[in-house]
Amino acid sequence: MRRPSRVRENLEEMLEDIKPRLGVAAYARPLYYDVFQTVKSYLLKLYLGDEVTPPAKELPFKLEGAFSYVHPGILTLPMIIGFDPLDNYTSSEQSFLAVVRYNNNRYYISLSIVKDIRDHYVMYVVGESPEELYTIELTNLLIKLAIRNSGYYGKFLKFSRPSESIEGIKFKILPPPNLSLSDIYLKDKSDLEDFVEAVKRKNQGLRYLFVGEPGTGKTDTVRAIIAECLKVNGITVIEVDAGSDIPLNVVFEYSEIFSPVLLCIDDIDILVGSRGNFFKPKELSSALQALDGFIEKDDHYLIATTNDRKLVDFALRRPGRFDLIIEFKELDPEFYPDLVLRESKDEKLAELFRDEKIRRKLYNLKVTGAFIVTLVKHLLKPRFDETRYNPETVIALIDKLHTAFKQEVKKEEKIGFVGGDYE
Repeated sequence: MRRPSRVRENLEEMLEDIKPRLGVAAYARPLYYDVFQTVKSYLLKLYLGDEVTPPAKELPFKLEGAFSYVHPGILTLPMIIGFDPLDNYTSSEQSFLAVVRYNNNRYYISLSIVKDIRDHYVMYVVGESPEELYTIELTNLLIKLAIRNSGYYGKFLKFSRPSESIEGIKFKILPPPNLSLSDIYLKDKSDLEDFVEAVKRKNQGLRYLFVGEPGTGKTDTVRAIIAECLKVNGITVIEVDAGSDIPLNVVFEYSEIFSPVLLCIDDIDILVGSRGNFFKPKELSSALQALDGFIEKDDHYLIATTNDRKLVDFALRRPGRFDLIIEFKELDPEFYPDLVLRESKDEKLAELFRDEKIRRKLYNLKVTGAFIVTLVKHLLKPRFDETRYNPETVIALIDKLHTAFKQEVKKEEKIGFVGGDYE
């Protein structure tokens, strides 16, 4: 659990001092800049009568007024000066104040910049009711609706953890992957095509778990599916990796803001752990609950990967939670020339990988696609300009790389090779 930041502690101390004197509930949430602007933009859209989802008349709250100001105490009408790259309204004012009616009580929402060593972007919610729960509810609701109605919707996003002073998730927009299913070297792609077709139809939620050693093509396959699904109008694709250190229940909570949505989680075992992991028993329980809620929806899609199915608790990978588990193994020799051509754009070099000696050498080592890619990078070096098309040169380089890698590999590990004895 992360220790509360000094910014958060200062805000809480300030609010605890104010609340008894006002006799009202008050809540403060530090936001990172993009979400701060997104919430401001959403409230401005409501104020100006713009179209939002769901429509304003269906919202559980009503916006009664909105103001912006440059210096505290000097109120003006909202001043809009343009749009940011996400098509959100932006304004030059340091703070924005909205008045909202929620659960039959009035709430004052202030989005302000706190000046100290560096700027901090804070959302304050003060209510007429002493019920603090409603201020937290309203804050969470506004953040999620603002994100849903921002330029993040329908994009390819990467989730990461904000700084220690900020709760929630940070979003980064990524370019579409430059891959397609034709770049995936599997003999049977029908299950992958079924997944893409389900996303196109938006009427059957699917959850796939990809299992395989590093370098066997799991990541490329995920990115090829992402590229295909991004062609579907209105789909939001979200990528999360183990390095984000975001609890899985939080990942699902924020993913559900977007609908339809494709969520891709790399190394899900690291985020979740297992029943035997002493340090993450609560994470497993909350992850299972969140996953059950996520998979109930027909327009929610999930692809997760792991290097070893044993690392993923059985309760998470049982039928019903995942619709299909696909095993990734060493590259089939049939695809050696195709992968070499993709990486080198050299037809002559690709044709060389039909040579029986080269194919047998690679097959016996049970090499992965990642090893082939590394091999091609070496063959394209200038010092191989005169010899790269010689089968003996290629075989010698294969032996050299295999020897170099196996010295770095522990007995129980496999890097670039699947199975086999490397002693």
